[in-house]
Amino acid sequence: MQEKRSFSRVGFRVSALVQSEDVVLKGEVRDLSLHGLYLETDQQIPIGAPVEVTIYLTDTEDPVVINVSGSVARSMPGGIGCIFEKMDVESFAHLRSVISYQGGDESKVMAEFAAFAAAKSHHV
Repeated sequence: MQEKRSFSRVGFRVSALVQSEDVVLKGEVRDLSLHGLYLETDQQIPIGAPVEVTIYLTDTEDPVVINVSGSVARSMPGGIGCIFEKMDVESFAHLRSVISYQGGDESKVMAEFAAFAAAKSHHV
């Protein structure tokens, strides 16, 4: 099977909350990229369903979070894969920092994002 991902993924284990219509599930992020995540959970959301994702970077009274909107791309026993479609600037900055720190190459991460943004602008 050919790998379709074009973003660096990093192993990153933190809690996340995924909401879709009347379904709310909590799980643990297994891997993360600028474009999406894989969440380990025993619950399912159908492929294509829109989701709101909150990733908890700190487990404190006033947590640092990444908030993104997207959709479910994969659903299988044990977890779901979500594609990110929208995020605010602060969430993007946190996500970029996490991926750069975990992956060790911020210039590569930014080049991937620039290529993705350019490709998206041609499809609008």
